[in-house]
Amino acid sequence: MTRLSTPLLLGGGIAFVLSITVHATGTFAFLWNYEAIAIVLIGSWIAASAGTEFGTITDALRSLRLLAGSPQAFAPLVEWWFNVNLQWRKDGILALNGVEKTAPDATAAAIVQLCSDGLDADSIERLARKMVQAQYMRTQQVISYYRRLAGYAPTMGLIGTVIGLASALANGGDSPAILLQRIGFAFSATLWGLITANFLWLPIAQRLEKVLFNQQQRDLLHIEAATAIARGMSPLMTRYQIAMLLSPSERSAILRQHAD
Repeated sequence: MTRLSTPLLLGGGIAFVLSITVHATGTFAFLWNYEAIAIVLIGSWIAASAGTEFGTITDALRSLRLLAGSPQAFAPLVEWWFNVNLQWRKDGILALNGVEKTAPDATAAAIVQLCSDGLDADSIERLARKMVQAQYMRTQQVISYYRRLAGYAPTMGLIGTVIGLASALANGGDSPAILLQRIGFAFSATLWGLITANFLWLPIAQRLEKVLFNQQQRDLLHIEAATAIARGMSPLMTRYQIAMLLSPSERSAILRQHAD
């Protein structure tokens, strides 16, 4: 899938539902109810943010950039650790000073720094797992935040509908046509609640879960590679060991590349 596949699919889903609604009602005015939209979006945000740490909210906003990202290949990680092992065995531990600047991601940089500090394999594994676990917990909190948004959105839509119905009955006057029009506008709040829950917040949470799974695989590869190097495993054996963590197709490609 391309980098823009998730935003495009979300936008396409929302556009499809809105176009069907316009076709059924015969007017776009039914959808453009800014009061209903405000109740759903702002109300959901307030409800989901209540009791949530400010850091989690800012993390949730920053995580939106991941929607346009694509999973990174694992082959460059394997080759990077292979070269790190070569440097270590050739020039000793001092060769690792500054190598974190060439790391493929922040986790690899932090773990190779533990190696350059001269820690033993067990200490590297223990500290690295603690570090990545803290990162996972932050990401899980962000996912939970978006799922709460998805849970509150339909409820806020119902609240908007109730407010709209009350307003319609109170201000409908003697004209049945005006009364029916106001009732129709009232139900647009429920529609917006369902749209944002199912075509916005839930897909974002599902996308972040996929990103988290991919990151867990990368982190496991980093930890296995660093501990293998710290235990004195040869570069070739290190490559084979961490290749076993990959999918069959990726593993075959890496080992075939080395054979060539």
